[in-house]
Amino acid sequence: MTSSNWFFVVALVVVAALMAESVRQLRRRWLLVKVEGVSMEPALRDGQEVLAKRTRRIATGDIVVVAAPDPQLGWAEATRAKAPWWVKRVAAGPGEAMPGSGGPVPPGHYFLLSDNPVGEDSRRHGPCPGNLIVGSVIRSF
Repeated sequence: MTSSNWFFVVALVVVAALMAESVRQLRRRWLLVKVEGVSMEPALRDGQEVLAKRTRRIATGDIVVVAAPDPQLGWAEATRAKAPWWVKRVAAGPGEAMPGSGGPVPPGHYFLLSDNPVGEDSRRHGPCPGNLIVGSVIRSF
């Protein structure tokens, strides 16, 4: 092999490595999730996709992507690694009054609601631990 051939091979490997790293960085910061069901109608419809930015800055009124709770045990047994994603709206943050009960949301938790009253949310499973919220939705498709 000539030196120009080696240069081409090395350049190709470097470009492939940079592309792989770019994809990894994008996946670290952003998440694309498909909305399933009617729980977020009319804001989001079944089949729509949402782009969420991974963040810990969550405010009341934000639409967030969260790890779904265990159907029987609730948020206590949910894990980000195994659970499917839910898309819900933050109705109250830590220390704010929970809708319906009026009691304060515990520290480090959020009260999540569906826009459509038929959806499952914190009314059934209680306040969601903040570590299960993956990010905030910034755009829908």
